[in-house]
Amino acid sequence: MKSGWQTSEFWLTLTANVLAFAVAFGIVPLADQATVSGAVTQIVTGVFALLAGGAALWKYIDSRRSLKSGMLENEYDRWHTLAFATSEKREEVIAGAVPADARQEAEKVGMPWLTLILLAIQYRGELAKLIEAIRNWRKPA
Repeated sequence: MKSGWQTSEFWLTLTANVLAFAVAFGIVPLADQATVSGAVTQIVTGVFALLAGGAALWKYIDSRRSLKSGMLENEYDRWHTLAFATSEKREEVIAGAVPADARQEAEKVGMPWLTLILLAIQYRGELAKLIEAIRNWRKPA
């Protein structure tokens, strides 16, 4: 439950009382009390609507950030495991990620496994483009 001063009811009551004092002391003419009261009520309601919308947006952004940072950590763990894996484990992962035709082409040109994986990610689902990229690959000098 919210503290009293954090609720819209508190602020509406406070503004109504401040307005009543302003009318009682002649700061606001009695004839303008209804107009001023309606305007203040709308302002307080609008401010709380903006704050509620901002809070919802902030929670959404924070949840997306948390989700994506978790995804990045998982991705890092996967690549870290792959980088330090035994050659058998690496071959198993590559076999699951790269089609056999592309692996054979990569072996022909002597392409390193990490380059092959990165190309496979880049051309995911486009085997012909992947094989073409492997064939056009040149070892760095």
